[in-house]
Amino acid sequence: MDGSRADSVALVALGCRVGRADAGSVAADLPPGFREAAPGESPAWVVVSTCSVTADAAASSRQAVRRAAREHPGARIVVAGCHARAEEGDLAAIPGVAAVVGPRDHAALPLLLERLRAGEAPEEALVAARAESPDWVASPRPGTGPARPVLKIQDGCDGACAYCSVPIFRGVARSLPLAACLARIASHGAHRDEVVLSGVHLGGWGRDLAPRRSLAELVRAVAAARTVHRLRLSSIEPLELPLDLVAGEGGALLCEHFHLPLQSGSDRLLVAMGRPYRAAEYATIVEAAWRVRPGAAIGADVMAGFPGETEADHRATLSFLASLPIAYVHVFPFSPRPGTRAEAMGGRPPPGEVARRVAELRALSARRRAAFQEGLRGRELEVVVERVRGPVASGTSREYAPVRFPARGATRGSVVRVRAGDEGVQVGSGVAGDAAPS
Repeated sequence: MDGSRADSVALVALGCRVGRADAGSVAADLPPGFREAAPGESPAWVVVSTCSVTADAAASSRQAVRRAAREHPGARIVVAGCHARAEEGDLAAIPGVAAVVGPRDHAALPLLLERLRAGEAPEEALVAARAESPDWVASPRPGTGPARPVLKIQDGCDGACAYCSVPIFRGVARSLPLAACLARIASHGAHRDEVVLSGVHLGGWGRDLAPRRSLAELVRAVAAARTVHRLRLSSIEPLELPLDLVAGEGGALLCEHFHLPLQSGSDRLLVAMGRPYRAAEYATIVEAAWRVRPGAAIGADVMAGFPGETEADHRATLSFLASLPIAYVHVFPFSPRPGTRAEAMGGRPPPGEVARRVAELRALSARRRAAFQEGLRGRELEVVVERVRGPVASGTSREYAPVRFPARGATRGSVVRVRAGDEGVQVGSGVAGDAAPS
């Protein structure tokens, strides 16, 4: 292995925004002697941050590790994240894998790399790296990375949803302290006009702190400090959306975009899933958010094929979604996750039925997304520029709409105002923006 590549680290991130934020923290905190690999470079190290939320995510994680071994022969691979804990032994057996660590060890990854390079055994290196590492992952370097940086301010979950393995892998809920949140937001706000707040259980931020805090308190503090132009919340539980904040002056800092997981429009299934609300409560929250922030993009997660789901349950979900001002739906099929209550539940619908239900829900989402974006026509949109290619720029509006428009001197990371429908301004899926809502 030649010295020119001996310290280069390639980062591969899969899964949710929290997992991607964890992966970004490694790049921000590489120890002396390491550097992030340049595009196209054959790295000495590959860190794969994996996901295990669904069977598809787990399969993609395994494929990513094998791909790294195949494409970078001789590189030492470190597998991290939720799926690393779920299938630790199988992943460790893949040729080229030097270490496998779970999602709670992301803060220790930089020091782990250093110790592995020095020749320490993986188990001993991880124990020592844990002891010397901070309690929280590093923040991405301000001014680098995405034009809309994602800051993880919360991790873990105390919930008990029947289908979810996240608490098994990530542990109890824990929050980044208020002062640290404010400092990180201010640091990124000096370079970027939008910051995205993310967490496994974002709405529970602050409950474990002493004194106890709330997400609304954090947003109000950021608004008072005026350290960033706008904040976006990633996925937040519907009962935890701070409607009083959204309706008030401090809430003006928040983008008109609220992603509220639903999972099902059937109360019977919501009870079986362990969700803490019923369909009528969810509808009340969505309608209230729409009233206080007219035109907001409200998204939902919906699961198809949960054990015991009938055709009537599926039809109830379709009808329920159609009755609400939902802009899009993130649809996924149920897959049993090891260690969850739902793993042992019977009555799963046949795979073909599940596929049909997923397709019908996604068709509804496509219609809603198109209608929502068409409804933006004629409105002035505030867009963060994420890409400039020659005379054309693209980015994401406050309403989570992808927008393409004439660049006219626009620079990446800046905010511009364009009118949807004007010449050269295109609003629609596939133009820009995120592929996933949370």
